Amino acid sequence: MLTKSIVWSPSRVRMLNECPRRYVHFHVVGSGGWPGGPRSKVPKVAQAWQLGNRRNHTDLMLRAVSEGVKDWILMKYRDEKWSEGQAKNEMTSRLRNNLKDSSGEIDDDLVSKMIGDGFPRISSLNRAPLLSQLSGKHVDEWIPLNRLEAHWVGNSRVYTVPDLIARIGEKWHLVRLSTQMWCRVPSEIQQLELGVMLKWALEEPSLPNSVDQFVIHRIGWVNHRWLGWKKHGSAVWKDASQVMLAHDLKELRFIHSANQEDVDLDKLAVNATKKNCKNCGFRNECPSSATTL
Repeated sequence: MLTKSIVWSPSRVRMLNECPRRYVHFHVVGSGGWPGGPRSKVPKVAQAWQLGNRRNHTDLMLRAVSEGVKDWILMKYRDEKWSEGQAKNEMTSRLRNNLKDSSGEIDDDLVSKMIGDGFPRISSLNRAPLLSQLSGKHVDEWIPLNRLEAHWVGNSRVYTVPDLIARIGEKWHLVRLSTQMWCRVPSEIQQLELGVMLKWALEEPSLPNSVDQFVIHRIGWVNHRWLGWKKHGSAVWKDASQVMLAHDLKELRFIHSANQEDVDLDKLAVNATKKNCKNCGFRNECPSSATTL
């Protein structure tokens, strides 16, 4: 019987689609964090969480960049002066902590390389679409939000909160930030995932209750610069996003109800490709990955 709430986010659905075995190992066996995680008294659960929480160097760098972006936005909102030197020191500290947590080792040369690759994404935020206008007269009001705050859909936790909202005239702009993108225009699936924010916005009592008063933005780092994409809200987009969300939640409930902590992982489907396996913390224990690496 399934007793824990289901958690939906684009990254979780992507992991499930890429490799069901990896998803079950981390989010079912390892509980995906508390009450599992390294604190678990069950060795199998603790190990599954630790292996699943391993990240490659690029992921660790992007996590540190994301925290730096949050700092920049919050300081902008508070009208505080942003310091490049302080921001770089903060990112260095986060990278060292991330590396220590992930592998137990800290390589100063690697940290310097990660700073070189990642810090320009923070230092150039003042030239990013829309973000560069937050302090000007063009934007009437704005506020940063916590995208890790869950939006409940039934008994499921859904992560749909934007990084910030801004009002320009009669339109409310819902902004989702990405520290790494491969293309300015989101794919059809990514647009549906972004559209889930419309449902959240319509349920917020302080925001308009008409979908056409919203504009959704995705602002991300592509080829050494920040680029933006935007689309006006519509009932068709909102409804299509809700259909996708309902389908995803159904699939997630099934994978959780069909598998428990004592599941035989060898019986689960696996997508054994170099692209998926090379960044997976379970690759050394997964027989299907041995032939691809």
